[in-house]
Amino acid sequence: MTIASQQPALEHRSRPTIGDRVVLRAEGLHKAFGGQRVLDGVDLTLHQGEVVLLRGENGSGKTTLLNILTGNLEPDRGAIEVMSAKCEAKNEEGFATRYTFPRPNIFNRLRNKKNSLCAQQSAFTPERLARLGIGRSWQDVRLFGTQSLRDNIAVADPRNPGENPLIALFAPSFARRREAEINRQADAMLARFGLAGRESSSADMISLGQSKRVAIARAVAAGAHILFLDEPLAGLDRQGIRDVLDLLGALVQERGLTLVIVEHAFNQYKLHDLVSTDWLLDKGRIQKWEGSVMKGALPANRRPHSKPDGRPDWFNLLAGDDAQIVDEPLPRGAMLTRICCPHRWKPNNKSVLEIKDLVVKRGQRVIIGLDGERNETGFNLALCEGEIAILQAPNGWGKSTLFDAICGNVATSGGLIFLNGSSVESMPPWIRAHAGLSASPSAATLFPSLKVCEAARLASRSQNPPPATLHYAQRTISHLSGGEKQRTKLRFVLPNSENPALVLLDEPFAMLDDQATCKAIEAIKGMAPCHALLIFLPSTYSQFS
Repeated sequence: MTIASQQPALEHRSRPTIGDRVVLRAEGLHKAFGGQRVLDGVDLTLHQGEVVLLRGENGSGKTTLLNILTGNLEPDRGAIEVMSAKCEAKNEEGFATRYTFPRPNIFNRLRNKKNSLCAQQSAFTPERLARLGIGRSWQDVRLFGTQSLRDNIAVADPRNPGENPLIALFAPSFARRREAEINRQADAMLARFGLAGRESSSADMISLGQSKRVAIARAVAAGAHILFLDEPLAGLDRQGIRDVLDLLGALVQERGLTLVIVEHAFNQYKLHDLVSTDWLLDKGRIQKWEGSVMKGALPANRRPHSKPDGRPDWFNLLAGDDAQIVDEPLPRGAMLTRICCPHRWKPNNKSVLEIKDLVVKRGQRVIIGLDGERNETGFNLALCEGEIAILQAPNGWGKSTLFDAICGNVATSGGLIFLNGSSVESMPPWIRAHAGLSASPSAATLFPSLKVCEAARLASRSQNPPPATLHYAQRTISHLSGGEKQRTKLRFVLPNSENPALVLLDEPFAMLDDQATCKAIEAIKGMAPCHALLIFLPSTYSQFS
């Protein structure tokens, strides 16, 4: 069974044309963490206008490779050659900036300095590679939370006069004109990403899916001609995915942008009209796919599958064959799907979570509690013991806000929240945790400097790490892959005892490959019958969008 089961593909897009010019080349890249070899002689070449899908199992080294190619991590040995974006307009051949590893000492750098066109550059840093035209987006969104969306994009523009105090002092009129032009371009970029009208909103007041779009827009505004995207479609609803793919396709066609995309198995098929090259990172090396992807179709084992009822395979695996499934439409395009398994759920069981007339605001803006006509009516929801519920909603609906309200991370403006019959809306998060609430947010929440076993002791009443993490219990969390971090977080949250009573999971399958997704679903199905589970997902995970 293939877990990456989704809806029919999005509208057809013309496949980009790959240019002849090489914009980046890497030779013999090696990287190991604590004796564990992640990259073992990676060779790759990128051409202008090429769109690469980089695939691989969890822990195969995809994020490590992206970190190296963007200057965020140095390889143990190898070489990287970048074609400077600044020189492309001046010289058809361009200037090559070459880095070799391990880095040469100061005497070798001075000796090589006479060869100025291909000299060893002293700084292998993200800032230096950004000036050469390399951009990056991250699995975890990194925006300036207190700044507006417009400012988050404008700050990346290399022409921003705010970087030069002399211009502000001696040419204030020029600075104002330049800033106004940059702001207009930032607003236009936001509009192309479906965020028109939100230019003045602060970055901490938008949804995760919207934050993803802003992060991509900021990388493009920085002038990148090579853009590395780490799960750019994660957290986006169908319209958001369409907006991002349309814009990326236009940038490739109009500007010759080169893209390298790492994407979750759920979303890979949506890229097949955009992707021109398919790479598989396996056993520390890249294998270039020469099959059907290059012809415009996915291999048979990567095409979406679903049963005649329209449910994707991951959902059918979670529900099983004998589950009672009830779909309940919610206001403003959301859907609550209840999965009631006979061995877990009995009629008239007691309520674990009950939400009555809940209203949550961000500033003056009502996020939770609006009906379809945007009248403030309050939000209502109830879960009983043994129920598994999936809340799917479009970006901007307020999934993350509702998650935070139940956890106690944001204040409510009205209504009641009951956990096991006790009112908790005025309680802090740690009291709710003691009352039986366990939650896993979509954002990274693990301490990067701790070992897995140490983080397990913090997250659990037990002194032993969860069984699924034993084989890397002594590794530092910062050295784990994105999928390994997600698996670790889920094992900390999913209960294996009578406590807690309610589990909240926000996008639990993000960064997981097919095998890890199957294991996560089996762990969810193994929860005790007295627990209730609420899963938050964007509306692209099933047939509801």
